[in-house]
Amino acid sequence: MLRVLCCVWIMSGILGGVSAQITHQPPAPPANTPAELLSQYIQQPSVTGQEAGAGRFLSSWCEAQGLQVTVFTDQDSSYNFAASLYPLSDPRPNIVLMHHMDVVSAADTLAWERPPFAGAYVQDSVWGRGALDCKGLGTMHLFAMLDFIPLSRRLPLPYNVTMLAVSGEEVGGMNGSAIIVDRYLEALHPAVVFGEGGSGVQDVVPSHPEIPVFGISVAEKSNLWLKLDLSYPSYSHGAAPPRQYANRAMLRALYRLNNVKTPYEFTLVNKRMFRELGELEGGVKGYVLKHINWRIFRPFVRKYFEEQPLLRALVTNTAILTNISNPPGPINQISSKVTAYLDCRLLPGTNRKKFIREIRSGLFEPRFKVTIVDQSPEAPPTPLDEFYEATSAAIQEVYPDAAVMPILFPATTDNNYYRDKSIPTYGIVPALMTEELIASIHGPNERIATTSLKQGVQVFRKLLAHFLGDPTVVQVDVK
Repeated sequence: MLRVLCCVWIMSGILGGVSAQITHQPPAPPANTPAELLSQYIQQPSVTGQEAGAGRFLSSWCEAQGLQVTVFTDQDSSYNFAASLYPLSDPRPNIVLMHHMDVVSAADTLAWERPPFAGAYVQDSVWGRGALDCKGLGTMHLFAMLDFIPLSRRLPLPYNVTMLAVSGEEVGGMNGSAIIVDRYLEALHPAVVFGEGGSGVQDVVPSHPEIPVFGISVAEKSNLWLKLDLSYPSYSHGAAPPRQYANRAMLRALYRLNNVKTPYEFTLVNKRMFRELGELEGGVKGYVLKHINWRIFRPFVRKYFEEQPLLRALVTNTAILTNISNPPGPINQISSKVTAYLDCRLLPGTNRKKFIREIRSGLFEPRFKVTIVDQSPEAPPTPLDEFYEATSAAIQEVYPDAAVMPILFPATTDNNYYRDKSIPTYGIVPALMTEELIASIHGPNERIATTSLKQGVQVFRKLLAHFLGDPTVVQVDVK
């Protein structure tokens, strides 16, 4: 992951105090609905390292709605800000709704049905890079907060509420959440953080495929990015290929590594998830799911996970080859050096040194140099508390037929930065997702249905109402 370059003359908010200055964008057309705001937000391209334009657009929009805006850092590659009901100087505990503004690139534009940064509104959906990951979530947060702005002016609410927008999540959070927890956590004084994470999916319970199951992530895998370097001197001309050379040795080693059997690891979080899935399933299958860690059921378990790759990722450490390259050279030159990168995702509690030793052993080639490129913080799971219960209840109000359960999230997000500081942190995107939509995250044709946007707003509005009071009911200040 990237590291923050600390140049004194451009640090402004990073090393100084919290700044409330906003570099204003030209006024945009009014965004009176979630779909309109998301469309305009997507039109602000914010590929990682270029978040400032989107951040200034969104912070200006928040200020126009009457939210208290605080800009923490204002740089092209590190724009981080908060928009709150009350100023952050107010001492009351803070419910923090976090999303990241940066998106991955959309290089293969020919594969898109709509331009990736046009924010097109077509077929009752908003299309574009970031619609699901993660600008749609930020839009849900903001529209859920709007009804509470006038309420906060009339009454001393028990909590502040803050929408936190950060940079750099897609490359590990060093220009975003890492800065926030290192320098501005005391200013935020969060009682809880809600970030990205689980969503709603169907076809999870075999006997009841119609039941939507929403997973609220209370823990997640950590990422470990490894660089594999191999130097293998040999004849260099392609016309006289040697028996062994760098690329061939690399491919053989990676093939061996790919065939290493990965053991299943059952943690408190994933065991609870399978118990709740078993309750929904019922019968013999349900009994097996509830006791999925029992060795007697191992043959069934292996077949089950082979058919459910997403669930298999919840019980195994993974190492995926994402890049392999040689130094520049002509086609007829046999390179003596080759480099590969592995994206490893580790279950909570995994011994990283032991995992790297197992990688070395699996490669079975002593000439390899294995280097850690970057790694995310490890953090214990968030215990279930009143915020979890209120979130579960809000989801079931909006989706009456849904089941809700705590999950281990198989990806890595910024959430662990806050869990690592013992702050209750939950991950939820309260929208129903299909396999096609999930596949569009980081891929072509990313989009979100306007119905899902509205339902997500409703979930967060009901969650906030549980702690702040119903903003639609006339309340009298008794002071």
